[in-house]
Amino acid sequence: MNLVHRNTDQLFTSFFDDFFGSNIFDSRTLKRNHLPSVNILDNEKFFELNLAAPGKNRKDFIIELEDQILTISSESFTNNDDSDNFTRQEFRYGNFKRSFRLPDSINTSLIKAKYENGILSISLPKHKEAIPEPKKQIEIK
Repeated sequence: MNLVHRNTDQLFTSFFDDFFGSNIFDSRTLKRNHLPSVNILDNEKFFELNLAAPGKNRKDFIIELEDQILTISSESFTNNDDSDNFTRQEFRYGNFKRSFRLPDSINTSLIKAKYENGILSISLPKHKEAIPEPKKQIEIK
């Protein structure tokens, strides 16, 4: 069985097929170029970094902080047994490394991480000085 690729834009389809070949996004390419997607939430009191990494467990991750650079990496080895009779294999559980420069407003001593339902969540609390004060009314005398 083969996977059928459908593209309604015939101009670009033939151009890319002629240039790159008909199966540019084969499983070997996908395995080499995988970086997990990241969402970063900026809240009043903290940043939250969510990294999508399904198929792993919490022991697969290494999280390091050095000179305000947060590095998240994973080295997991999968069994690429040739005896499995795959016609296509796109599940990607390979190694990766992502780094983020943290602002000075982060209280690095309170950083926490958890892995749940395929999402690695890292809470990056802000220093109290960096949290904006609530708006207040000034009385006029």
